[in-house]
Order: sequence, then structure tokens, then C-alpha cells
Amino acid sequence: MKRITFMLALVMMLTAGFAQKKDRTSAYNYHRNGKLDRAVEYIEKTITHESTMNEAKTWFYRGSIYLDIALTDKPEYKALSDNPLQVAYDSYQKALTMPDAKEFMPDIMTNMNVIAEKYFNKGVENYNGKDFAAASMCFLKAADVKAEIGVVDTSAMLNAVQAADIAGKPEESIKINNRLLEAKVNNPAIYASLAAAYLAIKDTANAVTTTATGRSLFPQDLGLLISETNIFLAQGKTAEALNNLKMALEKDPSNTSILFALGAQYDNLGQVEEAEKSYKKALEFKPDYFDAIYNLGALYVNHAARLMTEANAIPMDKIKEYDAKKAEADAALEKALPYLEQAHQMDPSDRNTMVTLKEIYARKSMLDKVKEMDAKLK
Repeated sequence: MKRITFMLALVMMLTAGFAQKKDRTSAYNYHRNGKLDRAVEYIEKTITHESTMNEAKTWFYRGSIYLDIALTDKPEYKALSDNPLQVAYDSYQKALTMPDAKEFMPDIMTNMNVIAEKYFNKGVENYNGKDFAAASMCFLKAADVKAEIGVVDTSAMLNAVQAADIAGKPEESIKINNRLLEAKVNNPAIYASLAAAYLAIKDTANAVTTTATGRSLFPQDLGLLISETNIFLAQGKTAEALNNLKMALEKDPSNTSILFALGAQYDNLGQVEEAEKSYKKALEFKPDYFDAIYNLGALYVNHAARLMTEANAIPMDKIKEYDAKKAEADAALEKALPYLEQAHQMDPSDRNTMVTLKEIYARKSMLDKVKEMDAKLK
């Protein structure tokens, strides 16, 4: 009786194993005929059964089915999986761990390339759609898939870094940049990006070290020169920053960002004429540069305030001197007004502009304009 029971159990096990292999064949046939829903139904039965779960064929079939789900345009098949590319990738990885993987290796390598390309294209779509965080993830995934088959995809990683930088993800940027350096990629942009990322997380020591290394390797690179300038600015080293900005401007005389930064430094040093020249030069190249327009207006307002402070310090019996100094202050306000009004037109919601305009209107006794700014500020 025991022998009969044992034989029945053995028959049942063999039958179950045969059934799972039959399901795998069904999955293959449904896949070949383009019926992805039925292919998924049958292949999923095979990945947990001991007779099929340890065979490369099972995982290869599954990867190929889910890859086609990722590539299909049919909504009913797209709905079969939330992340078919990842399932396909995981399945192929699993197949490669199996003893019989050699038979499927060429097809897996080819399909891994397809997955990487698909992730890269998704990265481009997300980047163009301004979803930079998602773009960085997709580009990095493309690089990861390529790495699985022994290929270092520097293009995907560089795109991933750029997207991470724009997305404001310095920690991700640091990881990817270091990965590029480990891969011996020789590009000055890596050092500039890495230094900026360290600076963003307040790791000034690593930012300084990274920039110094980059500058030693690429002494003429503008990006690294600007990176070093940003570190000087963060450290309050105004003279060094100003010197670097001058060198940067020699390399790129029409760079409005450099001109603006140069103007801001002169402004901080109280060098009104030099700041004015830099801001105006930036506006020659970019007439709608809001920050330069606003800062130029603010420069004149601050200069007017300093002149009025000087005027108020003049003894009361020196009326001519007082009137002359006040006239200078009034002239500075007149110069400020058109720039600040232009800034207000460009961005009507900017409160700093409105507050400054209200102050000028009050000093010029333009009460209607004061009321207008008051209403907008409320």
C-alpha cells in the first residue's frame, strides 16, 4: 500500500512538472503569435514551480514577453504591467544566473541593448518634458543595463548627471560623477559638476579638492574656472572671485551670466560705475535679462540712498552742498525708475520690485503710484 502511495505521488509530481513545461511552451507559442496577455498568463505559472524556475529558458521567455509589452503600442497589452522594462531586465538577469544560460546568451545580450535604448529614449522624453529627475533615473538605468553586458555607456551617465544637476539632486550627481571618474572618463565637465554638487551640500572641502584636481588637468576650461569662482564666492573671497570672473570674461566676452556675476561683485564692493558697465553689457547681449534689469535699478536706488546719507550728514548751514548732493540722489532715482518699471512689467508678481518701486514713488511724491503698489502688495 505504501509503495502504491509513493508511486502515485511520484506520478503526480511528474505530471505537475510536465504541466509546467507545457505552460512554458504555451507561453512561447502565444508570444510568437502576438497574444501577449495569454503569454503572460502562462509564463507566470512557470517561474515559481521547481521543475521550471531554475531553467534559463523560463526566464528568457519571460524577459522576451515583457520586453514586447514595453515595446507594444496596444493599450490593452501596455496595461499588463506597470514597469515591463524592469521585469524584462530582471528576468534576463535571472536567466544569466542559470547553468544553461549559454544557449540564450546571444539573444539576451541583444535584448539587453534594446532595453537600454528604450530607457535612454524615455530619458530623452522626460528631459524634453522638463521632468529632469525622471530623466536622470532613466539615463542611469540605461547605463546600468549596458554595464550588465560589459559596456560602459558614458553618454547615458553624462546625460544622467546633467539632468540630476538641473533637477537639484546633488547627492545623485555626486554618485554618478564618481562612477564616471572610476570609469576613467576624462572630461572637465565631470569635475565642474562634481564640485558644484559638493558645494550644494555644503561640503566645501571636497568641492575645493575636486576643483583643484580639475583645474590641474584642464587649466583652460571655462566651466572649471567658474566652478572655482563659485567656491570663492561661497567662502567670501571677493577679490579672488572678481579676478576669476575677469579671466572668465576674457575667455567668453559675451557670456551674460559672467557679466551679471561680475556686476554683482562690483556692486557688493560699492564700485557703482563698474557694476553699471557690467550689467549694461549683459543687457546688450540679452535685453530681456530680468536679473540684470532689476539689479541695475536696485544699484541706482542703493546709490541714491548712500548719497542721501551723505547729504544728511552735511551741516545745516551748507545749503548749496546739501542741495547738490540731494540732486545727485534724485538723479540716481530717476535712472533707477525705468529699469524697475520694466522689471515689474516682466514679472508683475515679484514683491521685491514692487516694494522698491513703492519707495521711489513715495520719495517722488507720486501718491497714485504708491497706492497702486500698495494694492498689488496686498
